[in-house]
Amino acid sequence: MDAAEALTDLTDVSAQVREAVVLEQNGAILASTLDDDDRARRLADAARAALDAAGAIRATGSARVTALEAATRSGSLFVAAGKDAVCAATTGPDEPSGLVLYDLRACLRSIEDDG
Repeated sequence: MDAAEALTDLTDVSAQVREAVVLEQNGAILASTLDDDDRARRLADAARAALDAAGAIRATGSARVTALEAATRSGSLFVAAGKDAVCAATTGPDEPSGLVLYDLRACLRSIEDDG
């Protein structure tokens, strides 16, 4: 399945997701739910920066960060990293992080299993 179809499926099954983007590990955007390219780029950049920052604070080991949540009072940023791609989404406040991350990982699997 291509990234655009995977995002459509994600938003169909995950009512918590407000906006989402799929990007390659290098940051190139594959698909987005946003009509505004600048906002999509900002979301992709924030996801990549969050993964990089989380990875940089790991004390030891070579395991990479594969999921994270950054929460504020007004909502959260969720990021899931797969083998070849990254899926990031914003939600409202107090969404069930396990469920959102599961849905993001399912989105990635549908892309990566096809490629």
